Amino acid sequence: MIRCSAYAPHLGAAIGAALMAAALLAFSAGERAAPAHEAPPPAPPIEPLQTAQSAAPAHDALSEPAEPPATTLAPARAMLAVIIDDVGIDRAAAERLMDRPVTLAILPYALGAPELARAAGEAGREVFVHLPMEPGGLDDPGPWALSRSHDAHAVEARVRWAFARVPGAAGFNNHMGSGFTADRAAMDRVFAALAGHHDRLVFVDSLTGPRSIAARAAGEAGFSALRRDVFLDVVRDEDAISEKLEEALALAAARGHAIAIGHPYRETLAVLETLEARAAAHGVELVSVSALAARLEAGAPS
Repeated sequence: MIRCSAYAPHLGAAIGAALMAAALLAFSAGERAAPAHEAPPPAPPIEPLQTAQSAAPAHDALSEPAEPPATTLAPARAMLAVIIDDVGIDRAAAERLMDRPVTLAILPYALGAPELARAAGEAGREVFVHLPMEPGGLDDPGPWALSRSHDAHAVEARVRWAFARVPGAAGFNNHMGSGFTADRAAMDRVFAALAGHHDRLVFVDSLTGPRSIAARAAGEAGFSALRRDVFLDVVRDEDAISEKLEEALALAAARGHAIAIGHPYRETLAVLETLEARAAAHGVELVSVSALAARLEAGAPS
């Protein structure tokens, strides 16, 4: 299991009311921005779950042999998986990520989230559901976020709605959620809602708070469970982000694997232009999150 040495706050700023209204109307209005005063849509229904194996082909992995040679999973080098959270609000930023070897964690309420997920899959990018969860403070996690007060039915409705909005998702991680991920009963309701999909979904605990038990709950529910190691862009400065990327690469090289999380900020995108060259210099292989999970389960050193 991957350990985390530091805890950093996730996106702290609340999203504006007008943007929230626009996102809430994405299903019927496409890319059209909606007036802030319009009523929100009805509560999300329970939809059939769409994952990387159940959706229309969206990933290169789907075309691989059903039984790849054992050497396919043997790591030749140390591994780093980079997740970019909050994808979808800025479509231009999302498109810049299409040719980077990163996992795109898409906000389910973002305008055009389904189309973006499909486009990412066609570009060979892995997609995750960036599942909004209740924070410990007053920040707004966005519409249809999971709350500790939700019963099992409400959690299931929101979880399945979120996956329907991000077709082909290989896994999920928490958006905010420092309050929710510290509540074992709440997290158990999430994994119960995904019962039957534990063999095809990876969960990454973003570790937005020091009391999170989310990864442990995921593992005990039978899911591949990983934890974030480094937040790249707590400080939105290219030099600071560059230093954090070096930290992530050094950790991967020393331990054999690491997970870094960033956001589609202009500064982060600029640093990611050098990601592949810097990984090669460290002797680190850039992999998807699901590939990292599979290799670790296959017995990679940890």
